Amino acid sequence: MGTSDAAAGKETKPRRREGPRTPSRGRGLLRFNALLDATESLLQSTNPDEIGLYQIAERANVPPPSAYHFFPTKEAAYDALAQRFIVQLLDVHRTPIEARRLNNWTDLFLIDIDRGRAFYNRHPPALKIFYGGYGGVNAKNIDRIAADKISTSNYDRMNRVFHMPILSDTHRLFEVRLGILDAIWTLSVRRHGYITQDYQDEAVEACLAYSRVYLPARIERRGSLIQAAERGESVTLPFEPSADELEA
Repeated sequence: MGTSDAAAGKETKPRRREGPRTPSRGRGLLRFNALLDATESLLQSTNPDEIGLYQIAERANVPPPSAYHFFPTKEAAYDALAQRFIVQLLDVHRTPIEARRLNNWTDLFLIDIDRGRAFYNRHPPALKIFYGGYGGVNAKNIDRIAADKISTSNYDRMNRVFHMPILSDTHRLFEVRLGILDAIWTLSVRRHGYITQDYQDEAVEACLAYSRVYLPARIERRGSLIQAAERGESVTLPFEPSADELEA
């Protein structure tokens, strides 16, 4: 047996998987996005295990060395795509909501969960990465960071339009509720390949039941929401994090 770090009294640390190298501008950014588009296209109908970097480069019409420059492994491409999906999902949740639709806090929750399900079902590659188990450690970290930030900001989002009660640990409340939702969606995706209406109904019931442990059945609307509803306006609610905060 040769001399090792351990024998020399040194501890070895597992190497962190190298992630994507994101360019900031110019031709590199165009190629990077073309490779992401190609990865998403391949994931639409191909098992993630059967995709390789050469296929991604060929689909994107990008030289293989450039593909390897941006993505050392195909998992790195999945990581970058995961970040793109999270940004797109948050943009969906920032879409204005008709004020007349928000009569109670449960209405906002139902709008958010329906928007989330619709987004994922429109993007099968996102389902494979986040709920099918193909994203790898870095993609899970991106998802975890997003979930943590969302759990932190959810109370403020609701408090903009409702007179929210004072809660001692709002982050934990919304973190657990999001965990319940993700668990049920994962079951649906692994059994059916998408989030079915039956599993969505189960998720709604479970999340509302948990939320009602901490939240009253009804929370009064703020005057600004009532006035917006009377004027037929929509409201835009905050939903963090920003793209920069999603770096894993």
